[in-house]
Amino acid sequence: MPKPKNVIETQQITIATTQRVVDLLTILAKGGLNGKNTAEVAERLLCQRLQELIDQKKLPGEELGI
Repeated sequence: MPKPKNVIETQQITIATTQRVVDLLTILAKGGLNGKNTAEVAERLLCQRLQELIDQKKLPGEELGI
């Protein structure tokens, strides 16, 4: 079953990171649990961590409409 289309507008960003981080993202992508490629895995992990920070009240959530 295909994944539903994202209804929230997305923005593209570019980051620079170490080869070790790329290697780890690649390993996770091969497993398929967090995404099918390194960019998808990185996006999902970033979103997870941001949500954790919001839940811990270390980042604003309601003020941002999250």
